[in-house]
Amino acid sequence: NYLWTGDIRADLYDEDCTFTDPTLSFKGLSTFQNNVANLNKIVDVLVEENGTELYSIELLAEEEKVCASWRMYGTFKLPWRPRLNVKGRTEFSYDPDNGNRVFSYDEFWKLSAKDALLQLVTPGERDRDSS
Repeated sequence: NYLWTGDIRADLYDEDCTFTDPTLSFKGLSTFQNNVANLNKIVDVLVEENGTELYSIELLAEEEKVCASWRMYGTFKLPWRPRLNVKGRTEFSYDPDNGNRVFSYDEFWKLSAKDALLQLVTPGERDRDSS
């Protein structure tokens, strides 16, 4: 739920962790923290009715991974009321020799990055009392 809240558990990640999603990839926990903090400023102003649903979480001990399936959604406070609705999964690869800290965070979406971003310019449902 860090996307909406800005809250992350930094102690779970290696300082040199690689973070990848369908829109970007970068290395470094401090970069991730800065990105989340900057994004949270925008979320606070422009997003309402947001949330994350966790569908499943699975430990793949032999692969040294934790996989989570989820859905994130939010309605933007813009005149056309766009709604972000993305289902996906995140694979957290961890190192047992480094306190089980995550060294690779890989996010996959069930729709393309283009289609996810297009949701931001697509009109959503209007309030019931709007004409």
